[in-house]
Amino acid sequence: MAELPGGESQKVANFSEKLATFSTLPQARWPWQRSLRRRILFTYGVIFAAVILLLMAAVGRVVYQAAVDAAHHALEVEAFLAANALEDPDSAYAAEFDIFKEWEKEHSDDDKLDKKREDSSHQQPAERLQQMARLFAGDSGARVAILDPEGVVVADSVYPFDQAPDQHDEPEIKAALKGVEPRSRRVDPLTGKDTLFAAAPIHVGDRVLGIVQISRPVEQVAGTIRPLLASLAGVGLIALGLAVLAGSALSRRLTRPLNRLEQAALAMAGGDLEQRVPVETPDELGELAIAFNQMAREVQTTLAQQRAFVANASHELRTPVANIKLRSEALLGPAGDDARVHDRYLAEIDREADRLGRLAAVLLDLSRLDERGAAGAAAPPASPLPLLRQVVEALAPRAQQAGQTLTADLPDDLPPLSMPVADLETVVVNLLDNALKYTPAGGAVKVEAHGEPGMVRLRVEDSGPGIPAEDLEQIFDRFYRVDKMRGRQAYQPGEHAGSGAGLGLAIVRALVEAHGGSIQAANAPGQGAVFTVLLPATDEKP
Repeated sequence: MAELPGGESQKVANFSEKLATFSTLPQARWPWQRSLRRRILFTYGVIFAAVILLLMAAVGRVVYQAAVDAAHHALEVEAFLAANALEDPDSAYAAEFDIFKEWEKEHSDDDKLDKKREDSSHQQPAERLQQMARLFAGDSGARVAILDPEGVVVADSVYPFDQAPDQHDEPEIKAALKGVEPRSRRVDPLTGKDTLFAAAPIHVGDRVLGIVQISRPVEQVAGTIRPLLASLAGVGLIALGLAVLAGSALSRRLTRPLNRLEQAALAMAGGDLEQRVPVETPDELGELAIAFNQMAREVQTTLAQQRAFVANASHELRTPVANIKLRSEALLGPAGDDARVHDRYLAEIDREADRLGRLAAVLLDLSRLDERGAAGAAAPPASPLPLLRQVVEALAPRAQQAGQTLTADLPDDLPPLSMPVADLETVVVNLLDNALKYTPAGGAVKVEAHGEPGMVRLRVEDSGPGIPAEDLEQIFDRFYRVDKMRGRQAYQPGEHAGSGAGLGLAIVRALVEAHGGSIQAANAPGQGAVFTVLLPATDEKP
């Protein structure tokens, strides 16, 4: 739907203000809850942000674990290479371990070993191993310690050898001596930090000279992946921003048809019944637009029918009232002194009063049918045959008096109906009354009924002038008359109470549809009109 013109927009705005005085929206707890678009965008953004955060956390954890595993593996390789360098028989590093062993034995006999170790803390018994530990540490950037087979520190690239505690109970040392995966992650007792450890044994033949232990704090490993994690976070923020922009466009696209529906509904409520909305999508919003347009057409048709009904009813009521008024005024004047005029005018007033009563009764019947709708009154199953024969016999004298032939084809095996007898009588009488009224002298009217699977077909055919093709679609509308001049003729004895007002066929259709049936009007192949009624039969026995 295109944008409303300025005048229409002002009308819609004025009506919206009036509507706000009669109804209020539920109180929103948060500002974003006051707009469907904001709610969609907020929900979409929260969900996407949660997904991004979870994905970043998962990827970050994988990257972090991979970096830790890679650092651990690198420590193992470095420990293995350092151990291989110390295993070279030409390097005479085995003598260094023997020197340290002798030094340790000398100090182990003294009861004041701790004090002596403190006094000799600046004396390095294995000087070459200390140099090698610092050399390996410089190449790898990690802390390197060389231990004897019992886990005692011989050399350390960072701390004095006699300050480091014995390592014989540490898992990587035990694993290295057993030949299994020589790694561990634990708190370094010297630094108190979470640290990665790896170890490798130093062999000379079948003899284990010592163990190389290499360690690196985990925070150093984390520092190497921080740029990667920062880049990942940046990509996540960019993706979130793009998602918010896409969500904004999506929410705008979703709410635009709803805004148009709102504007069209307000315009209709303000009196513009021509409002329609375009069907732009094949989804639920498109179905909603189709439903709204159908509703708008139904409302427009219903209001037009109501206006026509009120106009026609007013006209039908005004005519007899005017006739009564004219004759009563004449009776109150000089014409009332003439006995013949007096009696004739009184008889005409009586007929017009009867006409008003019949019209009021018919309008009341239509009102009751509208209230009842499709839920027709339930009735015990009964055969329609006795009623059909009774109606034909009652109308036969009228047809005979008018020089018409009224025949009936009513078999004895008609299935029972659950339609109330009074409603069925109204349907049949109105159809026959309409046929007799439009059939000329010498013509014929025929009524027939036949049972079909699950239904009864009732057919009324006359030899009158038929129904113009342009009137077939409207023949059942209220107050609609094909021959409008004839429809306003005075009521004749024997005619049905609704004759002449254009309400008889409207009552017939309302009653038939209320009981789940259908009615159709057509022209006979030769001459005349044919009305066919289908009524659902019942399997219950009368």
